[in-house]
Amino acid sequence: MTHSRLAAVALTIGCLSGSAAAVAAAPAHCARADALEIRGDVPAALSFDVYRQLRPLNARRIALFEAAGEVKRLPDGLPVCQIADDGVDDPSAVLVRLPQGKNAWWVSAANVQAAD
Repeated sequence: MTHSRLAAVALTIGCLSGSAAAVAAAPAHCARADALEIRGDVPAALSFDVYRQLRPLNARRIALFEAAGEVKRLPDGLPVCQIADDGVDDPSAVLVRLPQGKNAWWVSAANVQAAD
C-alpha cells in the first residue's frame, strides 16, 4: 500500500470510530420544564411549512413527505425536549428535538404531554 492509501484507510477508520463514539454518547437531557413525551404515534415534520401542509392529516401527503425524509413517525412514549423559542406564533404546533439526533421536528400540541 502506498503512503496515501494508508493515510486514507487510517482516516476512514478514525472517522468510523468517532461516529460510533458519537452514537454511543448519552442522550441530551432537557431542562425539567422542557421535558415532554409523545402521546400516541405521531407524524413529525422537519419544517413548519411541511407541518402546515399535513393539516388536516392526510395519509397520502404523510407518505409522500415521509418518503422524501421531511416527515418522521415518532412513537408513543418517546421522550423529547421542547424548543421553547420556536419563533412561530402557533399554539397548535410544538417544535421538539429528540434525545439523540440533530434535527428539530414539528409535532401537534395534541400529541405531547409533560414528562413525569
